[in-house]
Amino acid sequence: MAEYPPYVNAYNGIAKLFEKIKAAAVPPKFTVDFMGSMLDLKSSSYRAMIPLLKRLGFIDQANAPTQAYKDYREDSLSGTIMAERLKEAYKPLFQANEYAWRLEKKELVSKLRSLTGAAEDDANIQYVASTFLELSKLANWTGTAPKPKREEQGAPVDGAGTGGQRREREELEGGLRLSYTINLNLPATTEIEVFNAIFKSLRENLLRQ
Repeated sequence: MAEYPPYVNAYNGIAKLFEKIKAAAVPPKFTVDFMGSMLDLKSSSYRAMIPLLKRLGFIDQANAPTQAYKDYREDSLSGTIMAERLKEAYKPLFQANEYAWRLEKKELVSKLRSLTGAAEDDANIQYVASTFLELSKLANWTGTAPKPKREEQGAPVDGAGTGGQRREREELEGGLRLSYTINLNLPATTEIEVFNAIFKSLRENLLRQ
């Protein structure tokens, strides 16, 4: 028996499923009840979407949404996340053709039969191809998305955060700043007026801002 890549028979519902996922809050568990009550996907055909989401890496084995699920909900990330998940879930296909999403369905079916060893009359290969093509429509294959917006913890280092801003502000406002060391050879005298005159001259001529 052939080992099939991820697929569902009701592949026409894939786009609607992911549209609903983006609109609804992230559940603790992705269940049939959640799909029916919160996503309004009550048809029994959607039950097969849960194993599909697992194989794609959007939920884990305990049905809890993964980080990929959460990131997919951001419009700026969804296409790239889907592309990443498909490249992982259909790895043998992408190893055989790195531009697999560009294949016509007939070519895709032929390639999948070759990879799985499925018989010519194996109807499941048609479902695999159609599932892959539907998922591919939701993917961004041409570029990289921005990083997910997550709060960074810890103190800023090496010019990051306020320290870096302060240094930049000092450079803009004060220009070039120099540091220097002054060595004084004081005369052998006990008269305080001599020392006062020396330090007064230093203050007025060298130590001004």
